[in-house]
Amino acid sequence: MQIDMIGHATLFIETQDCKILMDPILWDPFCEGLNESCPKREVMAEKLSNFDFLVISHHHLDHFDIRSLAYLPKTVDVLIPRDKLIEDCLRQLGYSHIYPLAEFTKVRSGSTTLMTTRSEVRVPEFGMVFADDSGVFWNTVDTYFAPETIQKVRASFPEIDFLLTTWHISMEGKFQYNQSLSFPFELYGYLFNLISLIQPKAIAPGAQGFKYIGESSWQNQVVFPVTRERFCHDLQTAFPELAENIFQIDPGDILKFNRGEYHYMRAKSEYAKMLIDNRESLDFIPVTLGNTLIDSNPENYSLEDMRQLIEEKICLNLPQFIIDNRNSLFIEHCQWQIIYQLEIIFPDGAKTWNIDFSEETIQAKQGRNPLANLFTYITASTFYSLICRKRDWDYLICSGDYRTFHKIYSISKQGINSAETTTIVDPIQLQFPANYIASNNIYQELAKWVPSNQNISLAEDEASMMCLGNFWIKRKK
Repeated sequence: MQIDMIGHATLFIETQDCKILMDPILWDPFCEGLNESCPKREVMAEKLSNFDFLVISHHHLDHFDIRSLAYLPKTVDVLIPRDKLIEDCLRQLGYSHIYPLAEFTKVRSGSTTLMTTRSEVRVPEFGMVFADDSGVFWNTVDTYFAPETIQKVRASFPEIDFLLTTWHISMEGKFQYNQSLSFPFELYGYLFNLISLIQPKAIAPGAQGFKYIGESSWQNQVVFPVTRERFCHDLQTAFPELAENIFQIDPGDILKFNRGEYHYMRAKSEYAKMLIDNRESLDFIPVTLGNTLIDSNPENYSLEDMRQLIEEKICLNLPQFIIDNRNSLFIEHCQWQIIYQLEIIFPDGAKTWNIDFSEETIQAKQGRNPLANLFTYITASTFYSLICRKRDWDYLICSGDYRTFHKIYSISKQGINSAETTTIVDPIQLQFPANYIASNNIYQELAKWVPSNQNISLAEDEASMMCLGNFWIKRKK
């Protein structure tokens, strides 16, 4: 069986004796102009003309694209959920061979069997199993699948050779409904428990290949709490037996399998190609939503002085501080295998470093780490003031020039153990604790108001209070 990744949820599947196009989105943008594919891709739509089945999983517009459906041949057999909206639209577009299917319905074509799978999300939708003599492929699409569904699938197909799995805990609407933007630990852990029940021989993250654009682009920082790299890293941690068969499939890539042998071919599809890997635009940063950090440098510090001191502290002093205190201050950081990402916002642009506490040699590496799970954002002038003992943590937090959040957990096939209730301290808070400042900023403020040449003489008046045991009594004048 061969699976071509066209982009996001769009797949072209070739079994031994039929070809299937699923959830076709052939052009960008889509979803009424809200979304475009991410990674950025190009589709050779003219080559997608010869196939036996068109499968539409559900009517959400990142799976059900009218423009693409209008372009495709209308004589193909179309498999859809029992959704009158989808059926009506297809008939108006000219499709005549439309088959609304209930959950767990099987369709056979030669030696190929297709079977719909149930979703616990009650939008009419299904996942789809594809099986032939080469093996079994289950595409869960966006379905929220339950243990009962897994049991039914495995009753018909005891072994799943390849699982294209639901993997992102989508957080659309959380901000709009004033709900929590913290990492969805419980749901993410439950997903791994479900995957353990499926026991796939190979696995890849499925449909989350889009980003918001234009005025909606702010949502990219709150909708996608897990990077694809982190998900695959967690899969390898929870299911080490799958280590060689965990795939990150980009537009234009092909995965072929036959009786347990897998061949991953990057950029070999004739139907699509990836143009730019721009997935860093999807990084989850809920602490900057609607208020991006900008360094106005109110004290007019020298940019060169700031850059030099800050880079010295991060690249030299901070790693050594961690090494010196690895078995005391940072013991939890090491136990949780924290990957710390620190972004400093300078007046002329941001700079990022990351430190991996699971590595033997602690070092500050430049750049973003898609596996990071503890994050700090701070303006350069504020950090510089902290280093120079001119500002304290009360100022940093109240000014809004410092932000931090985490998504720290350990994962297994049974589920998740989160650090949600554990106090994991930002390394720079440990390096520059409250007593590091030692009220210097207050004394500096005091110096502004007490002239250096002022001669203050203290009167030697009789004390106005006297102490009797545990009581102080004010004297009468």
